[in-house]
Amino acid sequence: MTSPARIRELVPGDHDAVTALWRACEGVVLREVDGREAIARYLERNPGLSFLCEGADGAVVGAVLCGTDGRRGYLQHLAVAPAHRRRGIGRALAARAVAALAGRGIHKCHLLVVASNEAARRFWLAAGWQERSDVRLMSHTASDRRDA
Repeated sequence: MTSPARIRELVPGDHDAVTALWRACEGVVLREVDGREAIARYLERNPGLSFLCEGADGAVVGAVLCGTDGRRGYLQHLAVAPAHRRRGIGRALAARAVAALAGRGIHKCHLLVVASNEAARRFWLAAGWQERSDVRLMSHTASDRRDA
């Protein structure tokens, strides 16, 4: 990272700050499952895997959620504030999450990119991730709500 910044573990108390960041970043879609209690449960099930980056003034300028099913890792909502992009923060957050997964013996990680988010697609390709065309995402929502 080229700017004074600090990466640390994301904790439930960071919810408001990271939600504000995600809402300010195009291509990040928030749903009911991103509420305070749901994120707190996610972090509790996946301790030490999600991170945020604080700028020199202590403001959250980047964040990533990371979890695992015990076999594979999953990155979600990696975002960097527009004014702080192109400084290596996104790559540093992704690398920290992938290293934390590797520390648990998990060496394969997936992520989803919104189909219309070409900037994110280019970022991940440049960072060495591979686009998959051999699988399709299928989802099921147990409730009547379609936004979860």
